[in-house]
Amino acid sequence: MFFSPEQVAQTRERTLNNLLGLSATCISASQRLSDLFSAASRDALHLGSKQFAQFGHGQLDSLTGFPAILWLENSVRTTKLLDSAYEILGETHKSLIQSAEAQVRAFDEIVFATIHRAARNSPWEGEIALAAMRTTLETAEQTLHGMSAAAIETVDLAENQVHQISENLTEDGTTTRPNRRGRTTSK
Repeated sequence: MFFSPEQVAQTRERTLNNLLGLSATCISASQRLSDLFSAASRDALHLGSKQFAQFGHGQLDSLTGFPAILWLENSVRTTKLLDSAYEILGETHKSLIQSAEAQVRAFDEIVFATIHRAARNSPWEGEIALAAMRTTLETAEQTLHGMSAAAIETVDLAENQVHQISENLTEDGTTTRPNRRGRTTSK
């Protein structure tokens, strides 16, 4: 029940490709989060310096509305920041789910090859049991695929809910965002 060198190489290649794709997704998400938080920090510093410049120029009448204005501006920026961060994390989560499913498929192919080899060298009673094992494994793989699809839909739903909450909390509700199919929607 040894595997051919081609099967071993294919399995290793699939595993490495899964890990490479997962690593690339994590690196991309890290970069996007770093860019997002850097931009948010720059905006906060710019806004803060602008407000302090008003104080420096003797515009003391802005002191009466300062706390409310500051809170409103910060809440809008923070809401948009959280919406963007959640979108990045949702995409990363979906990629993790897909990568795990692909790795399970690669492992299942090894098991299928083992069952096939064992069935060729077994008596007919053993072939029946091995066929039942293969059917069970195929059913489990289909169930895993369905669960992965449901998990991805759940992440999409959560992303949309966070986006709707974010949109409701911000003053400007005309932001556009691509939906799951890549089309742009606006509210």
